[in-house]
Parts: sequence; C-alpha cells; structure tokens
Amino acid sequence: MTPIQFLLGDAAFFLPFAVFALGALGLVFYLSRLEHEKEMALIEAGEYQQLRNDSRAWILGGGLLVGALGLADVTTTLLAGGVPQEGVAAAFVGLAALAYYFYKRREDRVDAPESATRA
Repeated sequence: MTPIQFLLGDAAFFLPFAVFALGALGLVFYLSRLEHEKEMALIEAGEYQQLRNDSRAWILGGGLLVGALGLADVTTTLLAGGVPQEGVAAAFVGLAALAYYFYKRREDRVDAPESATRA
C-alpha cells in the first residue's frame, strides 16, 4: 500500500492545509476589520465611554488566558500521543468566560438605547 503523500508529493499533500490556514487567517482579518469599524462608529457616536468603563475586562482577559492555556495543553498532549484531560476543561472554562463577556456586552448595547429614551 502506497501512502497518499507519496502519490501526491509533499507540496500537493500539504496544499489543503495551507489553503485552510490562509482561509482561517483571512476570516480572522475580516472579523477584526468588522469589529474595528464597529468600535470606530461607537467612538464617533460618543457611546464608547460606556464600554471603556466596563469592569468585565478581567473576564475577557481571564477567558482568553485560560482558553489559550487549555488549548495549548490539549495540543501538546495530542502531539505527544496522550489523551488530553485537564486542558479540555480549561479550554471550555475559557470559552464559557468569553461567551459570558460577549453576551453581557451585547445585552448592555441592547439595553442602552432603552435607558436613553426613558430619561
């Protein structure tokens, strides 16, 4: 039996991985650009000060840190040929913290126009 890498050659074998990596990088760039445009619109509208005073920034930072450490542990365990254990839980705790942060941030943005019209 001949391995697929031998039949296609090294470059053709890794081409789908490179295309996926470039696509993921493009998606990250596109989403970052959209977020930047949203933030600039908030600054121009004068509503950015409310987000600057948000005390949940620690949740965002902690979620990113725990998620990254969990994913790093899972990746190194898988590369070493083991079964990931603690890293999976840490990654999910990080994702839960990020989900909480963005849910509350969206909730504050939705509630803000209502409170402005009541006053």
